Amino acid sequence: MAAGASILPATAVVAATGSTWRATVPPLIPDSRLTDVVATGPDSAWSVGYQASTYTGYSIDEPYALLQWNGQAWTERRLPHEAFVLYKVDAASAGDVWTVGIGDRGQSYAGHFNGQTWTGHAPLGTSTGPSALLDVAATGGGRAVLVGHDGSRPLVVEGDTGQFNRVAVPGTEQYNGVLRVVSSTRDGSIFAAGDRYVADAPYPEPTIVQRVGGVWRVAALPSVPSTQLTGVWARSSADAWAVGTQDYDSAPKPVILHWDGRTWQRVAGPAPAGWAYAVAGDANGNVWISGTNPIPPYIEYPGTLLLRYTGGRWSVAYGPKVGGNDPSLDALANVPGTSSFWGSGAASPNGFGTAGVIERTR
Repeated sequence: MAAGASILPATAVVAATGSTWRATVPPLIPDSRLTDVVATGPDSAWSVGYQASTYTGYSIDEPYALLQWNGQAWTERRLPHEAFVLYKVDAASAGDVWTVGIGDRGQSYAGHFNGQTWTGHAPLGTSTGPSALLDVAATGGGRAVLVGHDGSRPLVVEGDTGQFNRVAVPGTEQYNGVLRVVSSTRDGSIFAAGDRYVADAPYPEPTIVQRVGGVWRVAALPSVPSTQLTGVWARSSADAWAVGTQDYDSAPKPVILHWDGRTWQRVAGPAPAGWAYAVAGDANGNVWISGTNPIPPYIEYPGTLLLRYTGGRWSVAYGPKVGGNDPSLDALANVPGTSSFWGSGAASPNGFGTAGVIERTR
């Protein structure tokens, strides 16, 4: 099959539908944003991000946001150690949760929850240099894979609460790039996505590194120039999805890639314009993608864009408004054992500042 060709029929699209999602605005300090969410069951979930941005006049010493769902309500939790901002969160179980972000002195930070208490860790040591960890995949047994960048090179780190080690991925030492997101599977596979710069190109192209069958390598991808990948989710070593945006600063177009166990191919989705941010699926074959869908000249939005793939067909839905405005969802997560999903992000209620938003399918 030619690079860039569709593997899922573009004609199998149903009409846009009303929202199947409901939105909640947790009581965080303005300006806030919830950048990730994960669930371990119907009564157990976590969401992370930041609050009290100094750009809008609010300031607290530890402006991270850490929320826990108990089946009835979201409650803010505080860490027993000094974190500054949390980027991402993932969980292998209710007693094995990881988060990653920045510590109080600017160092890369990771936190682990064992079901009772949180412990703080510095996977890259106490250095506040150019390296950064941007996402984490909990792989079970208290272990995790973390990704980001080491200055101008993609970075992969693996370890547990006792020790972390940098992972050498053959081929990544040859280019400038970053890994923004990572996903793990029950069979031990890892997929990390981001972007890289080739030669003197002014815009990046997508990059994926993966560990399938115990071996790390740089994946061969279709040619999709001027693209950043911001979401990845894997069901197994033979079924993974990555999403992002092409021409993201001019005429944005969603990019959807699928791995079938042999090759990555570009998928023709149902939205010809807009940004794609995150992707997640369930055990029953459902896949959701979040984003925004602009109307030219790209200043009017019909609502939060949500794309669903199920039963071989795509559908388009627009999420609910919050305070008269449209949230953007940075992250999606399935509730294990169900076909329900969480989403997290932010909105600008009444057009002033931002407020963290959590959404869930009905």
